[in-house]
Amino acid sequence: MASMKRTTAYRIARTVFGLGTLALILSAPLPASAQYFGRNKVQYENRDFWELPTLNWTVYFYAEESEAIEDIARMAERWYERFSRVFQHEFERRKPLIIYADHPDFQQTNTITGAIGQGVGGVTESMKDRVIMPLAPAYRETDRILGHELVHAFQFNIAKSASSGGAMRLFQMPLWVVEGMAEYLSMGRDHPHTAMWLRDHILRDEKPTLKEITRNPKYFAYRFGQGFISYLGGTYGDDAVQDFFRSALRMGWEGAIEYEFRMREDSISMQWWDAVETAYRPLMAGKTDPYETGDVLLCVECGAGRTNVAPSLSPDGRYIVFQSEKDLFSMDLYLADVGTGEILRALRRNQTAYIDGIRFIDSSGSWSPDSRKLAFIITANGDNQLGIVDVQSGRLEDRIEIEGLGALQNPAWSPDGTKIALTGLKGGISDLYLYDLETGDVRQLTNDKHADLQASWSPDGSKLVFVSDRGPGTNFDELTFGEYILSFLDLETLAVNSMTVFAGSKHINPIFDHTGEGLYFVSDPDGFPDVYHMQLADGEMRRITRAATGVSGITASSPAFSYAPGADLLAFSVFHERGYIVNTAYARDMATLVDVVADGSTHPGRLLPPGRPSGRSRVAGYLDDQFTGLVADDVYTTDQAEPYDPSLQLDFIGQPSVGPSPDPYGTYGVGGGTYATFSDMLGDRSLGVALSVNGGVRDIGAQAFYLNQKKRWNWGLGAQHMPYLMMAVGFDPNSFAYVVRKFRITVDGLNGLVAYPLSGTRRLELTGGLTRYSYHLEEERLRVNRYGQVWDVQRREIPTYDPVNLASAGLAFVGDNSYVGFTSPVRGERFRLGIETTNGTMNYRTMTADYRRYFNNGGPFTLAVRGLHLGRYGDTGGLYGRGFYPFFLGNEYFMRGYAYRSFDIPYDCTPSDNSPCPEWDRLFGHRVGVVNAEFRLPITGIEEFGLFDFPYLPTELTFFADMGVSWDSQFPATWKWSRTDPRRIPVASTGASLRINILGALIFEMYYAYPWQRPGKGWVRGFSLMPGW
Repeated sequence: MASMKRTTAYRIARTVFGLGTLALILSAPLPASAQYFGRNKVQYENRDFWELPTLNWTVYFYAEESEAIEDIARMAERWYERFSRVFQHEFERRKPLIIYADHPDFQQTNTITGAIGQGVGGVTESMKDRVIMPLAPAYRETDRILGHELVHAFQFNIAKSASSGGAMRLFQMPLWVVEGMAEYLSMGRDHPHTAMWLRDHILRDEKPTLKEITRNPKYFAYRFGQGFISYLGGTYGDDAVQDFFRSALRMGWEGAIEYEFRMREDSISMQWWDAVETAYRPLMAGKTDPYETGDVLLCVECGAGRTNVAPSLSPDGRYIVFQSEKDLFSMDLYLADVGTGEILRALRRNQTAYIDGIRFIDSSGSWSPDSRKLAFIITANGDNQLGIVDVQSGRLEDRIEIEGLGALQNPAWSPDGTKIALTGLKGGISDLYLYDLETGDVRQLTNDKHADLQASWSPDGSKLVFVSDRGPGTNFDELTFGEYILSFLDLETLAVNSMTVFAGSKHINPIFDHTGEGLYFVSDPDGFPDVYHMQLADGEMRRITRAATGVSGITASSPAFSYAPGADLLAFSVFHERGYIVNTAYARDMATLVDVVADGSTHPGRLLPPGRPSGRSRVAGYLDDQFTGLVADDVYTTDQAEPYDPSLQLDFIGQPSVGPSPDPYGTYGVGGGTYATFSDMLGDRSLGVALSVNGGVRDIGAQAFYLNQKKRWNWGLGAQHMPYLMMAVGFDPNSFAYVVRKFRITVDGLNGLVAYPLSGTRRLELTGGLTRYSYHLEEERLRVNRYGQVWDVQRREIPTYDPVNLASAGLAFVGDNSYVGFTSPVRGERFRLGIETTNGTMNYRTMTADYRRYFNNGGPFTLAVRGLHLGRYGDTGGLYGRGFYPFFLGNEYFMRGYAYRSFDIPYDCTPSDNSPCPEWDRLFGHRVGVVNAEFRLPITGIEEFGLFDFPYLPTELTFFADMGVSWDSQFPATWKWSRTDPRRIPVASTGASLRINILGALIFEMYYAYPWQRPGKGWVRGFSLMPGW
């Protein structure tokens, strides 16, 4: 061939060739996928689901739930009738309603990708219109959560209609609109917990506008959203709520406010807060500030977290265990000294890799009578378990699994130290159980549909007091559920007696006083949850606290109070500044005699403003009407259920694209592609297929992957036929022709994956596959006239490499208990140890050893360290051709300051006897070793994690030191520190970088590095598009 001049097009094509071949390095993938690291969702149990069709829903359940599921079907139909009238909207077909027996089972669902936190009571998703939720410990809570989620089902269905602009319009709506509406339509205006949140802001004279609530995540969308939507319903009528929602879908929430209410968002925000102030300010007169309600023990300023809840005093009153997000990343147990408030130690949930978490929202710990041990509820192996920890050492002494009970709550240690009473859930129905610590025997104390919660022992150990819904407002035939009241169980006869102290009000957290003749509990008859004491003999009532906000846990029914009989000391969590502080008090110093309120249900302190709604409330009407929409209890029975249909259904199809695919000199092919995903209703089985075209028939590619996650052993199969086309363009002046060489690598493969999660943070992976790389090289000569017009095209095929056939098998052990910040991991550790053997045309092994540790003591600063080795061992000599390339140490994934684009060859080179550019050549090799260290500082973020509270563009400043070396059998490394040695020595860089999270979709890093082994270069600027390692 005549000599060819390299053109700009040729240099561009060469770069494309290098990028395209990255996809072919299957034996050592860069860790850019979720399979490399990430926590596991473990399917601990294999459940056989059934389908129960109702008029408007298909209820999915398993046998364990059979007793409760018929009631759930009736509840769902009643909610449908209510909401179809409110929204004036009907479904076009049945919607799926997937029910799990308890929250640990729900956390294992495959219907939702990613981890599910304890605070998630249910999920409604738009792809398959599924409502997914667990049964709560009380029918009352299950009905409320079900109503909330079914509001979302209606919202999605309305949004998907053509007139509303599609489901994307709902995703663009502020969370306070969507969640606030669901809260209001499912619970109405009688909600003391939301009233408490609003009073907290009135107390501090902080009145955020709707725009501020939209922009700043520190304003809890559920509570403020319910407050505002209740205001709309009470002021303009409940029809205005759904009118506002439909208008917001079409024109945005701000436009909808102006259209529906003829005012701007700041004006209606001011009117709302004026109504809140008018309603609550007079009621707060005579109440105490949270910091003056007893003695403050645990708060942010005291060294604790912002959320300090579930206090548990030791019996002698010397110590307290509480739950807090003090370390910012998770709720943990902490031990503090009551006398000084000093936090002594953290009883961390990640002290072992096989504990997935602590149950913290609706449960607290219980001390042994000798104040040495603590019983609390943990999640492990897919169920709740009873954990026993030695408080002084922090060592977990025992994990007790109670057979048949998937969820546990609120352990209570007996006065003699031999037994623990607790709430257990079986099939979504809660009962009281007694666990014998000496024999391991379990005794069931109650057996009915009533809620049985928060048990506490009498001092003589003869009876339990607990919370239940056994009052007159509960009727399981009519599916009505009264407020929580106080119940007493005689442990000898198992007889239960109940009493209502404040009609229409909650009674939670009951604890006997040290005499056994009186009882402490938390109630809210006037809308302010406070601690009360009652003499059981004569009913004498004393109010212990008078907080302007309230004594409360995370939810309205969470434990919030503890008592130390040995010191006659109280500890309680008080709501303050969108968080919780823990105060202590001696009852004798605070008790005030009070009269029993006849009926607190109508007290204005319980109701959300406005105080006097205009007209009759449609929402209040249907909440008081249990019969409309309620079918008889024999209409939907489990006998009608059919076995689950696991067939795959279309989830999503990418927008197909087809068009001309030109080459640089006028010839055309076809380009385009599409992809689709399928899965079954439970998400246990999924299938993805993709098709691409980029030129002619030879350039048609297809991929497919099937994944089965039904059982603990997850497995998948993949197949591909993928051509990768690269071009080199030159000009032959002798024949006055452009020469286009098209080099095509076609990858045909079949591969498999088997993964076995040992826990939520550890797993084993097995991989294997057969892969064939075939090569095709063709040349086109395009002869042109002096005007640049093509007048002749000649094509020919050129012999090239023989095909490469490879069979591979690999094993990896992966661990990840890290917590990820806005741009990079900030606490915990990650590791991956793997080996893969490849045989066939070439024979080699790929070794992976990757360990990362993130040191963070609860503040914003993180020290991150990493050690990484990737290496191919064996017959690597044959890898240099055929599209296989060595690792490039200058990739920013490994280290900074040596990137491809930072080199200006030959000007950045110092030629030696063995290499024209050793600075460049020593960065390539089939084995690399890297060590990195970073000091990470969040500049902007949220108030708790960032120097500046600006969550819209989270930014992280890092100071880094990178060091690495590249080598292989052909080019061994020289283990010597030098800046000028031309051999393959370790290279290093130091510098600073700025990582920016752009709208949660992209991490952009800019860095300024000094590469120590490029002495003539100086400082180097660069960027990358990847999260921090």
